[in-house]
Amino acid sequence: MNTKTLIHIHNLNKTYEEGGRARHVLQGVDLEIYEGEFFVMLGKSGSGKSTLLNLISGIDKPDNPDTAKICIDDTDITKLNDTQQTLFRRDHIGIVFQFFNLIPTLTVLENITLPLELRGDNRKISQKTGLRLLERVGLGNRGNSFPDKLSGGEQQRVAIARALAHEPKLVLADEPTGNLDEETGERVLALLLELTREDGKTLVMATHNPEIVPYADRVCRIHDGKLQITDNRHLEVVI
Repeated sequence: MNTKTLIHIHNLNKTYEEGGRARHVLQGVDLEIYEGEFFVMLGKSGSGKSTLLNLISGIDKPDNPDTAKICIDDTDITKLNDTQQTLFRRDHIGIVFQFFNLIPTLTVLENITLPLELRGDNRKISQKTGLRLLERVGLGNRGNSFPDKLSGGEQQRVAIARALAHEPKLVLADEPTGNLDEETGERVLALLLELTREDGKTLVMATHNPEIVPYADRVCRIHDGKLQITDNRHLEVVI
């Protein structure tokens, strides 16, 4: 496994108010995620795994932006304003959601090419990229279909293609198999791993499904706001 750091997190805190009381989801978290690895955040709902994923993407903000660091490829996203974070996410991060988040009024191909067109890429080149990705995810003949005509597994394959369209180094997946039956979920996971491994991308996934663990390079569990990391040699380290 490559040990070059892609994501460096330091002193990250996140607290939510629940019933008038503070719940410390993340406390002083330090973490490094390496280029090309498959890093899994495992835990039940409310454990903080999706919160950490949202902080890495810049969708959510830490409690302590002045002292926390979330560096992706040497860019500290905690120091960017909202517009800069949006542009950074658009250019460098691909996101796969549990509920697909496809735009129902756009065709499958238009959903995939949307990130490229928002970036200002040439339309013909964007469509060529989209069609190539549709072939890679096994939906080469569905480019003109609308999302509601696809099964859940097919929609998630389109979402994977969209996440990869702009060739990000980092792909974040939030419960990508959580809305699928077991067999379809296994196929979608295999596809996501195949495509990210082939291109040397870093894949960070939040999931409650322990069956994904054997495929991961390292696994993170969150307990009382702290991270417990297990690598593929079963070495446990509490950070």
